[in-house]
Amino acid sequence: MNKAPASACQAGWVDGRLAIDADETARSNSVIAKVAFTTEGLPPSEQFDAYRTYCAPVIEILPNERPHSGYEASCEMWMLGNFALRRIRAPEGYFERSALQVRRDGLDHWVFNLVRSGEQKAQTAVGALTTGAGVLSVFSFAGPYEAYRTNIDWLGLFVPRGAFPTIDRALNHNQHLALDNPLGRLFAAYLVSLAEQLPSMTESDLSRAIEATQTIITTCIASSLKALDSGDSYFDMPRLRRVRDIIDQNLGSWNLHTARLCKLAGVSRSNLYRMFEPYGGVVRYIQRQRLLRAHDLLADPTCIRHIGQIANDYCFSDASAFSRAFRHEFGYSPSDVRKWVESGGTPLVDHRSLQKMTTAGSWNMLYQV
Repeated sequence: MNKAPASACQAGWVDGRLAIDADETARSNSVIAKVAFTTEGLPPSEQFDAYRTYCAPVIEILPNERPHSGYEASCEMWMLGNFALRRIRAPEGYFERSALQVRRDGLDHWVFNLVRSGEQKAQTAVGALTTGAGVLSVFSFAGPYEAYRTNIDWLGLFVPRGAFPTIDRALNHNQHLALDNPLGRLFAAYLVSLAEQLPSMTESDLSRAIEATQTIITTCIASSLKALDSGDSYFDMPRLRRVRDIIDQNLGSWNLHTARLCKLAGVSRSNLYRMFEPYGGVVRYIQRQRLLRAHDLLADPTCIRHIGQIANDYCFSDASAFSRAFRHEFGYSPSDVRKWVESGGTPLVDHRSLQKMTTAGSWNMLYQV
């Protein structure tokens, strides 16, 4: 799916501007690729706004009591096949993932959440959960929540819904669940070790790291959840996955409307609407997938097609309508991506626009799974 415009490069601030570490891309042939963000190097008065903007595509960071007194935060992310591991260090504060954000971005991953130091309190529609250092928990990105954290060092393993049917059946998308048992603690120790080893692991280690992660999830998590039944009828995962595959195969078809999709997937209109309700509706989901696919092409330095042609390929009636939808989705224009690629990553826009571009690329890595 979608790629960061700088091809899984490292992002950092230099002289108040977000810059790309070209050496990181060069090293990707030997070291597992990483995307990184930090507020280090920014003036203290700009740090909070920078981190808030970085998180904005999926999480709303609520205003700090002293937002201009400094906010040192960082995030690192590694892609491991169908999984993504993020490490975040951030100061005390409140944050939330709203129902609007859930509908807007359509991310529905399970997140295995480990606080390495500090404490986090999360509130959902069905209850609250407080987790301290060393306690593993799991929640769904498909459910809104509000949370508070102390100064924190946090690991999060993002697992796509559908990868482990046992987990999908056992867990509720509105629930944050602590896994504070021997197998949960074993998995937590594995995540800590994985995060410590990834910076020195090579691409040749990647397949084995993915296999080890799959095995430990199956052994420590999926097997211990077999006896649970969440009663969460919000998702019919096998059917949803099939419908999403059909959509993906027909993104270039002007005839991909609701009636035809129901016929191709063998589902009723009411079931189709119910399945895509968390994504803001099936029409919204299809448009986002088309925009993500178009973004892939625009960020590909080997693609020489005109923007208008790409827009037509993905069923936008004209380039201006495509540009408006693209800017609304990503916060920057199709031509901004082209300029970025043509310049080899040189910042051609102000740092706030450039930050949006790199931020979206970072979070959109989750759509690769």
